[in-house]
Amino acid sequence: MAKKGAIIELRDVWKTYQMGATTVQALRGISLQIFEDEFVAVQGPSGSGKSTSVNMIGCLDLPTKGSIFLDGKDISKLSESELAQIRGRRIGFVFQQFNLIPTLSAIENVMLPMTFQGVPFEKRRERAENLLKLVDMDDRANHRPSELSGGEQQRIAIARALVNDPEVVLADEPTGNLDSKTGAMIMDFLKKLNKEGKTIVMVTHDNNLARKAERVIFLKDGEIVKHLS
Repeated sequence: MAKKGAIIELRDVWKTYQMGATTVQALRGISLQIFEDEFVAVQGPSGSGKSTSVNMIGCLDLPTKGSIFLDGKDISKLSESELAQIRGRRIGFVFQQFNLIPTLSAIENVMLPMTFQGVPFEKRRERAENLLKLVDMDDRANHRPSELSGGEQQRIAIARALVNDPEVVLADEPTGNLDSKTGAMIMDFLKKLNKEGKTIVMVTHDNNLARKAERVIFLKDGEIVKHLS
């Protein structure tokens, strides 16, 4: 099947951090395309630039040098508020630490991203209820994160990531804090989302999970060293 167009493209992207007197080159001239409906895994040793590269793909950070294109539009020069709007509408995030707000119930956590997009309350609640059913968590809607298992929290986090119907879901070690059985279930759900048309970019240290992606990108010392597909 022919590939669709690139939804995200990094062109010669460098990222430099200043840590005290030390300069850290997190990324060194990465060029990469992520295509519509693709499932990509990003792998590499600790400090290889995996999370930094995903931050770039997800518009969470801007490059020190180079360009990032979203649907052909250069977003590298946008303001933080403009980037935040793009993230909110077009990209969903799933993290290893879940990043749920402890004082909010499951349904309130799922509804939250819609608040920043100005969605009316009734529509927010209806959408959140539907997504909780999708991840089989509707019976836990009023529980707070501390009352949920790790797997349940991650399912809530996936529902939250999907709430604004993003084209791209970025998952940074989404199974890292889960047992193998629960991790496999989360992975199966990400695969299902991909089959339904979502573009998935996943950072993982787990070779078995990476093999389930269509393409694997290996990073080392801030550079892409190989692709497998």
